[in-house]
Amino acid sequence: MNSATATQLETVEAQLARPHGLPLAFRLFKTDSCFQIAHDILAGKTYPHVHFVDGVKTILDIGANLGAASAYFAQLYPQAIVYALEPASAPFSLLKFNTVSFPNVGTFPFGLFEDDKHASLYRGKADPVESSVIPSHRTDSDCEQIKLVSATKFLAERGIAKVDILKLDTEGCEVPILRNLKSYLPEIKLVYVEYHSDRDRRLIDELMAKTHILWRGHVPLAYRGEFCYLNRRLIPSETYTSEILLPLD
Repeated sequence: MNSATATQLETVEAQLARPHGLPLAFRLFKTDSCFQIAHDILAGKTYPHVHFVDGVKTILDIGANLGAASAYFAQLYPQAIVYALEPASAPFSLLKFNTVSFPNVGTFPFGLFEDDKHASLYRGKADPVESSVIPSHRTDSDCEQIKLVSATKFLAERGIAKVDILKLDTEGCEVPILRNLKSYLPEIKLVYVEYHSDRDRRLIDELMAKTHILWRGHVPLAYRGEFCYLNRRLIPSETYTSEILLPLD
């Protein structure tokens, strides 16, 4: 596959392996990075399955992009409903295609945030999957107007009182979204979150500390990585230490 250039919105269909079942016909942008990201997600590398966490009924995929994570979670938890939100128009069209075979995935053409607003989404220079409402050296001047909705408002309007798994990858908006979801955090079993700066990494850890413990992590770059947080109530007894049992301020 070719690197992203002026043809970065060109798409291609590939057969991607997944943890169980036959390969999945997946449509993606024709870039090396997009293929690798989708491959790693569907193979269970990016969002590792925590096998002892069960009873999952509601999954919130904020920043669903092309739908790799939504498809992955829909297969791991077939009894759960996956709410997949993606505000960018080109990725959203692929999200719909890539999840059509999963009846437990619902797709929404907008993003979540701490309040309702419209914003400019700047396209990623290397790949559309890096598009962000925060302009940086990784984005270019091309942008589209997108709709963002308060995360708690979205859940309340659908009568969702509890989220079991939260996956959050919004290219820099993770902290305000987590703050907006603060009242939901104590009941969330697993939080998969990508951070995009050292400042955000520290703020995310502070927001999660009282209710969750860092269970898995992948830090490929100094400013970017993926974390998996496990609810403290679900920590297996054999992993407890005196440090874990210390009360948190």
